[in-house]
Amino acid sequence: MKIWIDIDNAPHVQIMEPIIQELECRGHTVLITVRDYGHTVELLNMKQRQYVLIGKHPGKSFFLKAIFLLYRMFRLYLWALDKQIDLAFGHGSRSMVLPARLLGIPVVTMYDYEYIADFLFKRFAKVILMPFLFTNLKDKKYILFPGLKEEIYLWKHEYIKDWDEEFNIDKNDVLVILRPPASMAHYHNPEAEEIFMEVIKEISTKDGVLGLLIPRTKAQKEEMIELVKDMGGIRILTKAVDGISMLKDADLVIGGGGTINREAALLGVPVYSIFQGKRGKVDKWLESNERITFINSIYEVKKIQFKKKKRNNPLVICKNMKKLLADMLESFG
Repeated sequence: MKIWIDIDNAPHVQIMEPIIQELECRGHTVLITVRDYGHTVELLNMKQRQYVLIGKHPGKSFFLKAIFLLYRMFRLYLWALDKQIDLAFGHGSRSMVLPARLLGIPVVTMYDYEYIADFLFKRFAKVILMPFLFTNLKDKKYILFPGLKEEIYLWKHEYIKDWDEEFNIDKNDVLVILRPPASMAHYHNPEAEEIFMEVIKEISTKDGVLGLLIPRTKAQKEEMIELVKDMGGIRILTKAVDGISMLKDADLVIGGGGTINREAALLGVPVYSIFQGKRGKVDKWLESNERITFINSIYEVKKIQFKKKKRNNPLVICKNMKKLLADMLESFG
């Protein structure tokens, strides 16, 4: 089969890489398109993947998001027109769905947060893959996979000890990974930014604590550089690194929701979430398993324990996710 994979956000590089490897080992041809957003391009270059760059993120404006979405759809349609693709696959990539459908290509998508704007997926995707927790879905196009998406790559990851060679991190410091809120997402709640500011202030007053801040976008990076320029104890990640190795060395993670929180929670790293949107099933489940603690106001920041890690055991649900998903994709083509 010839399989088209569209990557429109940095975490999706990690998700897709093992699946691409598995599909290629089985003799399939994989074509990759990518949107320039966050560290998507940089991460693909690190993995020495060939791809076609089509489109970029327009910023916070809802109007521009709609225009850029339509424009990227059009460009993807033109790109795919003569490729003779058998199957299209993405993780929450809206731009792919309609062009593929118009070209008669079956579309498989996956996501794990039920409060996204999912009209295009429900209307045009052939199959929607979701984690095992979503047992109440009645539409036959929903198919559950037996774990969380992060398990596609977490359990086979090989630790890189010098991921931090450019940062000169003192191993005696408490290493806190900081992920700001997704301020450009449609589900963003501005209260999370107030809490994040309080977290940064708290870290800047503590000796022996280092906050490594990972911006989501180039614009957010510039904002954060200006924000912390006079603060001690905070460094900003300005280039892509091996994120899983970084998490394995972290003492705790404080994040505005999403993939990095779940990666850390599964690995056994203490996680504090400042996400203030609607809480999804996956996060509720991780909270019930004491893998994530939610911080719901600036006053609760004081309960964060900045100390060297007391790591939990990894929370393993499915070790063979890569193979299972490749099997599924073959059956849908």
